[in-house]
Amino acid sequence: MSINPRTWTLGARIGVALVVAALIPMAVLAWFSINAGREAVETAQLDSVEGSATESATAVREYLTGVSSRADALGTRPDVVEYLKSVNANPAAVAPATLDLAESGNADVAVVTLAARNGEVADSESSPTAEPSTGSVGEETWFVEAVAGRPTVMPPVVNPVSGVSSVTVAAPARNPGEGVIGVAAIDVRGLDVLSSLNQAQLAPGGQSWLVDDNGLVLMARDSRVVGRNLDELGLSSLKTAINQSTLGTLTDVELVGRGPQVAAFNEVIPGVSTVVLQPEAVFLGPIERLGNITWLLFAIVGLLAVVVAVIFARRLTRPVGVLTAAAVRIEADEPVDTEALTSIGQTGDDVGRLARVFARMAEQVAVREKKLREQVRQLKVEIDQERRQKAVDEVTGSDFFKDLQGRAAEMRRRAKGEPTEDADSSAAEVDGEES
Repeated sequence: MSINPRTWTLGARIGVALVVAALIPMAVLAWFSINAGREAVETAQLDSVEGSATESATAVREYLTGVSSRADALGTRPDVVEYLKSVNANPAAVAPATLDLAESGNADVAVVTLAARNGEVADSESSPTAEPSTGSVGEETWFVEAVAGRPTVMPPVVNPVSGVSSVTVAAPARNPGEGVIGVAAIDVRGLDVLSSLNQAQLAPGGQSWLVDDNGLVLMARDSRVVGRNLDELGLSSLKTAINQSTLGTLTDVELVGRGPQVAAFNEVIPGVSTVVLQPEAVFLGPIERLGNITWLLFAIVGLLAVVVAVIFARRLTRPVGVLTAAAVRIEADEPVDTEALTSIGQTGDDVGRLARVFARMAEQVAVREKKLREQVRQLKVEIDQERRQKAVDEVTGSDFFKDLQGRAAEMRRRAKGEPTEDADSSAAEVDGEES
């Protein structure tokens, strides 16, 4: 079949029109439905990831707030306050502390430190896996902030020797309503912070990290990413977003070796945020499968539509084909299939009426053609007779034919012994000479 619709048969045109009319609305509806489903899933996944990031940040924040409360309680204990006062008054004369700092017995505590107002460590206790603080801590940020009266939670740090991470929480040491006389600090293990970080429910393949403002991964369950920058991991856009806001979500971020991810972040403390990454495929997988099923069903329905359209078009155009064939036979002076015309003429629709009219017209044409042929035959006979008579008249009216007739008559007279025209003419000549 030609690609030019003008050369198509009526059945082909109707079939194509039916298929197009059926499939285009279905395709548009399927496309909009899949897109709407994708948008809904993306919205849901962003909400889910943002909720996970918020849950992780809240869990870490609550845990560190609890540690801060414990540090504050330690710094306001009467025996601790009295001990630090004596250290501040005369450091050289104070005997080594015999305080039970108590916090060192908690499973999550690595080191407990009491520092005098000048930054010197007055007392320190540690767990078996850590070393107590010694010397001066006056240059440490947590000490500077706490001695100024501001409770402080520091970002996680990794011990370069042991490779163990910890978080320092410091609080001012003082009696309520009095000035700061020192600092009480608690270093908690990074594993316990990480445990709080991973309390949020994540999809398969999801991850929770603690990241600072410079994009450095401070803490994560996957040790391979700890200490690496987001730029190295292909997450530069996430790093930029963290620097611009304390809360947000991102789609289509590419994690090296893990593929497209959906990311959310939420600030825990100034300079530190939780980051939750979850594979995009986990969320889009169902909608992708739904889309594939939809297009498969569309293809099946489309094939059925083509079959139905072809059958319907053939049934619809069959009467037209019969009429066309009849017209062609009339044009070729061939007999028309009246049975086919009668068959389609039995319907009560417009095509049936047209077939009945066409059948009568074909019959009238046949009758008229028969009469015309008889008239032509008769006319030919008359014309032939007239031509023959004219030819006869032309022959018989010629001088040659008359001469032949005279000679024939003379020959008949001679045969009968009758005088001929030649004898009469000779006698006449003789009489003339005598006279």
